[in-house]
Amino acid sequence: EEMERTLNSVIAAFRFLRDKDVFEKYYKQHLSKRLLSNTSVSEDGERQMIAKLKMECGFQFTSKLEGMFQDIHLNTDANREFETWLSNSGQELPLQLQVTV
Repeated sequence: EEMERTLNSVIAAFRFLRDKDVFEKYYKQHLSKRLLSNTSVSEDGERQMIAKLKMECGFQFTSKLEGMFQDIHLNTDANREFETWLSNSGQELPLQLQVTV
């Protein structure tokens, strides 16, 4: 409930912005940092915010933001597949490898 109230407050403030493109630029930049460094408090909260932005501004505004989540999930799947392949092949890497794209 608290997150929902906070998101609603952010959207209410967002409605008063004239340069929504500037907001999109900074939000996209900060979202990408949170996703790449895995510091997002709640993926659910991030998705709710994007859904609210989509309702407010349309699909075009949020398509790149949604794409970031798809990319992170593709990255996770690729890492999992690599680890499975590595264990099935019987090979070991001399170091711990974690790649984020």
